[in-house]
Amino acid sequence: MRQQRMTVLGSQIGVILALLVIWELIARSGLAAENAFPPFSAVSVELVKGMLTSSYWTAVWQTLQGALQGFLVAAAVGIPVGVVVGFSPFLERSSRILVDFGRSFPAIALLPIFVLSYGSTITTKTIVIAVGCVFPIFVQSFYGSRRVDPAIVETAKAFRIPAGMQLTRIALPSAVPSIMTGLRLGITMAVLLSIGVEILGGIPGLGQRIAGAQQDGASAVAFAYILTASALGFAVSKLSQAVESRLLRWRPPTTVS
Repeated sequence: MRQQRMTVLGSQIGVILALLVIWELIARSGLAAENAFPPFSAVSVELVKGMLTSSYWTAVWQTLQGALQGFLVAAAVGIPVGVVVGFSPFLERSSRILVDFGRSFPAIALLPIFVLSYGSTITTKTIVIAVGCVFPIFVQSFYGSRRVDPAIVETAKAFRIPAGMQLTRIALPSAVPSIMTGLRLGITMAVLLSIGVEILGGIPGLGQRIAGAQQDGASAVAFAYILTASALGFAVSKLSQAVESRLLRWRPPTTVS
């Protein structure tokens, strides 16, 4: 098993190195303008230079801070509302259209409204991220609570167990695997939205650094921050997967609905 894992890891590293070599060759060949597509060697130099400055890590923290704040707000709303609505047939039928609409709503479209109201601040970023992340979390919590065995629900009703206790002792535990899936999707989306909001709204963070570098014609610096943003999203995704696997060792991850 260990040998197999090492083989897979080696092949993954090999693919990444091959792509970086192709990147360098294409940039050096002149097929693309250097100011639009700089070689990886130039990007890596700018990346290392940036990592040695405090402003680089400040930008990383600003992006992560906004993502975490928006994600926590979305989780605080999406989990309880999703569990309650999914557990109640009446609420499920009543909110079906709203749920379908919310799943397809582009949260980034709200950015101009909140920029006018709150300016290019972390408050604007937090609100937009919360709106964008709440529905993935809500939907997973919703479907998780709907998976409760009807026989269990009927038994609880027969014994006149209060509705609040049914939610906390039956619906919520049954929905935990789906909730964890929703949280994993939500935190990854939060990072992506945070960067997008920073680019479009000029809010401090990695996105603002990317936009600023592009406007200044410093494409290598822009790509260095793009790689940083990609690495941040990848790290957050892997960390959330590890937490999910740790907490749900007794059950495989729930598929996305």
